[in-house]
Amino acid sequence: MTDKRNTQLDVVDSVQGEKPALKRTKHIDLGRMRKGFSVKPLALGVASVILSGCGGEKEDATIYTSLEDCKQDFPDAVERCEAAYQTAVDEAMRTSPRFSSEYDCEHEFGPNQCQYVNNSSGSFFMPFMAGYMVSSLLSTNRYYSQPLYTSYSYNSPFRSRWITADGYVFDGDIRKRKYRVNKDVYKPKPTVNRTMKRGGFGSSVRAKSSWGSSSRKGGWGG
Repeated sequence: MTDKRNTQLDVVDSVQGEKPALKRTKHIDLGRMRKGFSVKPLALGVASVILSGCGGEKEDATIYTSLEDCKQDFPDAVERCEAAYQTAVDEAMRTSPRFSSEYDCEHEFGPNQCQYVNNSSGSFFMPFMAGYMVSSLLSTNRYYSQPLYTSYSYNSPFRSRWITADGYVFDGDIRKRKYRVNKDVYKPKPTVNRTMKRGGFGSSVRAKSSWGSSSRKGGWGG
């Protein structure tokens, strides 16, 4: 069992200042995670996709680096910004890649980028959510929200890039803020019930990397 120790969430290279520390626990406190996000907004990135309304194959996307940025863009929809974040947290718990050891997880996502979870579905390590994607936030029907991840590991093919739970990578690095995304990015992700070994997630990313290489290939960003 891995020692319980204080860890730090890395932020994008362009952000200066002290990095906030988190304590790894056996159980994930979603309320505490939400509070931590609002107090230390730069610990997470937020990718917010606003539908263009044209019904095309691609949708406009803007990436935020804090929950507060979402609230500033949608001051009359603060509760929806918060609800979209909570939805992403729940989805991360359901769809995030899982690993049997912290070593295997950190090999993929970088030092201190993984948390230990022990719940009804078992015990495992999973990466911290690095952001969340929202579409149709102001829709009268429904909006969509899902988690995003990144890696700080030199072993990773998606180092410093946005990636979905099922291994699709956005082009450019995490400093990029404008995208045109394929509608397929909104498709529900499968529930993850099994752990994978070191290198397994990276291998799946490499197999799908062409999706994010250019808009002509139907990728996630252009």
